[in-house]
Parts: sequence; C-alpha cells; structure tokens
Amino acid sequence: MLEQEVDDKGTDQDEAQNMLKTLRDQGFDGSDENLAIALGRTIEQVRAMISGAEIIDDDVVMKVRGIALHRGIAIE
Repeated sequence: MLEQEVDDKGTDQDEAQNMLKTLRDQGFDGSDENLAIALGRTIEQVRAMISGAEIIDDDVVMKVRGIALHRGIAIE
C-alpha cells in the first residue's frame, strides 16, 4: 500500500508523509493541531497520517501543496 501512488504526479505515501511533516514543521511550528485546522482534518487524522497509520489521499496532498505554495515553503 505504501508504494501506491497518491496523485497524478506519482507521489507515493512516503513522499506524501514527508511533505506533510515538512509543512507542519516549517509552516505551523510543529503543531499538529494548527495543521489539522488548515487541512480540515482532525488532529487524530493528521497524527495518524504522519505516523503512517492512515493513508494519505490525493485531497490532502493537493491541500499540502497549495498551503506550502501560499506560504513559500519548499516541500518537494
């Protein structure tokens, strides 16, 4: 399942997880809560995605890329 592509850019779960962590750490001062609010997800969902316990879908990846672009954060 981790090798499955998340989006049309070929992003896999490992890459998506790294993007999520980078955005949290650089854009939200490491706050799972603030990242969850920005993504429209629960804190539990964000923590599960970052830990690898929950699959990261294309909607999350798209939002992560958009927020990072808006904030000038290089995530890829």
